[in-house]
Amino acid sequence: MFKLGEYYEEEATRVANYLRDAGFKVDVKGLVTAQSEFVAFLQGKASELRERNRILERHEKFISAMKAVLEKASNDEELMDLYLAELDPDWRTKRERMNEKDLEEADEKTRDELFESLAYSIVALDFAKDLYNLNDIKPGEPIGDLLDDPVINIHLKSQEADPEDPLLNERLEVDLEKMYVVSIDESSSALFRDYQEYQLITALGLVVEDLLECPEKGKMDIEDFAERCILDVGSRFTVSVDASLVAEEIARSLEKRGMLKIKGDTIKWKA
Repeated sequence: MFKLGEYYEEEATRVANYLRDAGFKVDVKGLVTAQSEFVAFLQGKASELRERNRILERHEKFISAMKAVLEKASNDEELMDLYLAELDPDWRTKRERMNEKDLEEADEKTRDELFESLAYSIVALDFAKDLYNLNDIKPGEPIGDLLDDPVINIHLKSQEADPEDPLLNERLEVDLEKMYVVSIDESSSALFRDYQEYQLITALGLVVEDLLECPEKGKMDIEDFAERCILDVGSRFTVSVDASLVAEEIARSLEKRGMLKIKGDTIKWKA
């Protein structure tokens, strides 16, 4: 089987259905993928981190914004909305403009400003979530002196982390996702003419077409067959395909369709 790619479930279903309608033998298999990342950060009282010059102006703004809205919110979602609005009153408008149409119509300066605003919001929310969890924050309750000297996290670049620093914390973040591998039978690729995976399928299809249009007479060994799986097509614009490393898989696929016979390292084309 020839792997086209890995997709989320909805996209995998769409791709597979399209290919089946086109006459392909399609295989879809689910798998769990993992993305992991080490995160390093300093964790301590704000006063302690100020003494070490680790708190930046933006961190001070984040703390002040949380102080200003904590008692006004009735739930977690409202708290984060008010928090972002305190930092940037136009953040909702900017978020709404982060769609494909608006970005295409905007000039370069505007696009840069929108992306910068998005990045700032992500950093602000990340800081706020740590602040929320580390200080037992409850929306709508009297703030008192809760955030006068809160415990905070200051994220570091990996090269900035000192393994001897008592405030250093490290966390391994792992995201698991369910993906689906869509594959097609190699020998059916020669039938394909129209889809977004065109280049992948066509490359294999060119090899199969060449093999079927000019089959060898008599017998040939697998090495010669592998050489037949390397070809250049075109003149001014050339497509070069090297499928020699998957020659055995192509041969087995053609054997299943009754086009040749494999015996050991020998291949015999059927008349």
